[in-house]
Amino acid sequence: MKIIKTFVLLLSFAANLNAQNTVGSIINSSASYEGYTLFCPVNSGKSYLIDNCGRVVNSWTSALLPGLSAELTPDGSIVRNGRVFNSSMSIGGLAGIVEKFIWNDFKVWSYRCSGPDSTSHHDFEVLPNGNVLLMVVYGKNISDAVALGKDTSSFSDPILYTESILEIEPIGIDSGRVVWRWDVWNHLVQDFDSTKPNFGVVADHPERMNINYRGNSINRDWLHANSIDYNPELDQIVLCFRNSSEFWVIDHSTTIAESASNSGGRYGKGGDILYRWGNPAAYNRGTTADQKLFGPHDISWVPAGYPGEGNFMIFNNGDVTGISSVEEFIAPSDSAGFYSNPGTQAYGPAVAYWSHSEPTNTLFNSQRLSSAQRMPNGNTLICSGFAGYFSEVDSLGNLVWAYRNPVTGTGILTQGNPVNSGVNSIFSIKRYGLDYPAFNGRTLTAANPLELNFNLDNCQISTVETNYDDNSSLEIFPNPADNVIYVNNKISNSTYFIYNPQGVLLQSAFLKEIGNQGIDISNILPGMYMIVSSKNPKESAKFIHKH
Repeated sequence: MKIIKTFVLLLSFAANLNAQNTVGSIINSSASYEGYTLFCPVNSGKSYLIDNCGRVVNSWTSALLPGLSAELTPDGSIVRNGRVFNSSMSIGGLAGIVEKFIWNDFKVWSYRCSGPDSTSHHDFEVLPNGNVLLMVVYGKNISDAVALGKDTSSFSDPILYTESILEIEPIGIDSGRVVWRWDVWNHLVQDFDSTKPNFGVVADHPERMNINYRGNSINRDWLHANSIDYNPELDQIVLCFRNSSEFWVIDHSTTIAESASNSGGRYGKGGDILYRWGNPAAYNRGTTADQKLFGPHDISWVPAGYPGEGNFMIFNNGDVTGISSVEEFIAPSDSAGFYSNPGTQAYGPAVAYWSHSEPTNTLFNSQRLSSAQRMPNGNTLICSGFAGYFSEVDSLGNLVWAYRNPVTGTGILTQGNPVNSGVNSIFSIKRYGLDYPAFNGRTLTAANPLELNFNLDNCQISTVETNYDDNSSLEIFPNPADNVIYVNNKISNSTYFIYNPQGVLLQSAFLKEIGNQGIDISNILPGMYMIVSSKNPKESAKFIHKH
């Protein structure tokens, strides 16, 4: 196995930095992967899509602060978490609602997940079928925890949080249906109380979580999940946990009943943990000396077709060491997604395949927030969240792009002025290549950068355009229609919206394939309606006459 470690000193790049630029674009070289970067400032309701020069290509505005992540879908919509005040849920990364806005900043769907004892939080994942995986935390009374062997001798909190995942099928404009769920509460083990049903030797059950492991937390938020990713080829989900400093892989192919058990699904283990890595002390197969991750964020698979495809990548915050790093490593598994049984040892690997850190760079080292993403050209895009600092490095650790978020809770920063870390924090960022389907059929023109008194001396100024065949004629038939209206879908991954004469959105349909596609309109009453494609803003709306 080839092990590559890169350590970058900030001073080695001092000659390349534009001395005037403290925010916005700092470095932009030709070695950077060209695309558009999406981010949501922690203290702003706006989400931004910028080019590599930091110029704004599009933005979306919510009435809510982020909670905390956002994603650009193939049809050009943005899905984001919103922060809903919940006085009964004391958790960092609070969300409570997920919202969807089409390209022209019109909200078409939302789903509220916030109650007296539960809330969605941090991150989500949009599945290929349009459903959304939400991370949801809810409280269990301490009596429920004691019934599963919780040792309360040094734990005085009346509540213990449990982490769960809900898969939501969007319905209408503000509703959804739970079609799948998973809960860590069904996969616990303990060696404290032999009278309880989940008693066992913790080291013999790495597929379960020790309810008495303390990790980084002594309060109710003992796990603190903060990111989620989905692998469509394997039908697996991976979750990152800050307070236990590890991540878990679980099976998504299970039924709801199987996910609560230890059998069933493609991998035969129900909802038990298929693989975990980062901190073997959490399952009594190691000590603190064996710990690899420290308060990590943003676990993900490297996508198929990218350099390192199938590997895991994570931002290792280093909340104990004070030094952050990005780690890429190869899990011991076969091509079908079955992980090697470690026997009585900790799950491997022992070392990362590739690692990048910048020990002396105070902007890079971030003890909370943050993300990392592999690019198709082999570069790695990094968000050091606390300082709102974005960087891109090649496989050797050379810095090829850098940007600093100029948006704060009190306004936009001015170029050249010093920036205090923490006022411009970002949870995570994502970059989308120029060939991403969301940009098909759109003319993208870059506006000015966000920062005041901007300076673009390190960028070539040009109009950013992506031109495709004009799709100005929307073809629908039959019209009038009965229960199904057909659309000649000219651009793949398009969404169509149907409005009543008062402008109220009644339903939407995501059409993945090109060609004649049917849309079920049996649930709307007879009358006149309007259908609009979100894919191409030049495309004309059409009226539907429902029999």
